[in-house]
Amino acid sequence: MIVNYFGVTGCDCKWSQNGAFLVAPSSAPVPVLQQAGFYYAQDGSWYKQLSPQEASYLQSLGNQGVVNLPAAAPNNYVPPVGAQPMQQETPEEKRKANKMCWISVILMYGPASLRYLLAKIMSASTYLQMYETLGTLAAASALAAFILMIVVRVKYPKNTFGKVLMIIYLVQIALAILAILVFAAMCNSALRGCGGR
Repeated sequence: MIVNYFGVTGCDCKWSQNGAFLVAPSSAPVPVLQQAGFYYAQDGSWYKQLSPQEASYLQSLGNQGVVNLPAAAPNNYVPPVGAQPMQQETPEEKRKANKMCWISVILMYGPASLRYLLAKIMSASTYLQMYETLGTLAAASALAAFILMIVVRVKYPKNTFGKVLMIIYLVQIALAILAILVFAAMCNSALRGCGGR
């Protein structure tokens, strides 16, 4: 059975124990395949796993030669949620996104590690002279890391590394705010205690 799926024409339909899959023709443009939700496999082919509704609809057609999905007429066909399948991350996009994420990690934690190392090898007086400069560098670097993470999330929303990094950074920010609030409350309590004596 040949299936035309969301603008990708001439797909071969394959059945397995995991369901129905479409195999795109080699001549199909990559941007069209990505827009239709196909993913690139190690064998060099582009695949699309059909939803249970789509698979049931194809089964109901029997040995019909060419089928268009989504079909306009049949009432027993339910198109996928959102009408357009989500775009899949390509290996090249994953490589670029992961590279940007690693740069973000270095920017976020590199200066802090450097400050710790310098504190160990420098004398106290020398380190105190550089403390303000190192603090400014660490703050600017952390801001750049956070911005880079946002760029990854916007440009490569499917990237797993970017999602994990976003969660880690947000948890860090939440903990920092919580620590500031706790410290402020402790200072306020201490000041009240001193005023009451």
